[in-house]
Amino acid sequence: MKHLAYTFLALFALLASTMVDAGTLKPVKGSVQASDFITQDLKGKSVRFNSLQGKVVLLNFWATWCANCRKEMPSMEALHQAYKNKGLVVLAISQDQVNASVVQAYVEEMKMSFPVWYDRDGLVGRQYGIPGVPVSYLIGADGRVAYRVTGDYDWFGTEARAAVESLLAAQVNKP
Repeated sequence: MKHLAYTFLALFALLASTMVDAGTLKPVKGSVQASDFITQDLKGKSVRFNSLQGKVVLLNFWATWCANCRKEMPSMEALHQAYKNKGLVVLAISQDQVNASVVQAYVEEMKMSFPVWYDRDGLVGRQYGIPGVPVSYLIGADGRVAYRVTGDYDWFGTEARAAVESLLAAQVNKP
């Protein structure tokens, strides 16, 4: 019984810490390299994350049924439009377990012009240890995870743009 109580308390503490940080751009401490993966685009073509090597990447895990994902998508699109020609790649990884045509319809409805890849089996999501959706990682051109956001976030807000600009500046100023 004691073991069950400790397990419950540990899970509650983990959930509470995630909720406290929800919607917050959190710097990732240490030198965490973004994991490479292979998945598919919405046309079924195999795609590899390392193909974006040398770019600043906003990697977002989302799903069509997620209200918070829907809420943050317009700000991601605005960020994409503002920085796509400056070296930023916004990449959304669908965690939906539905046919790709459902995801494609959502992409068209939301007017998402950035790349959307499809992780129907959730393998990439598990690889990144996402607790749910949305979860986003801001990754520098060096391939290291610089920031993480759990929950919806204003990706076109001042804080987000400053983080993106600092990572883009580091990319340009690389020796």
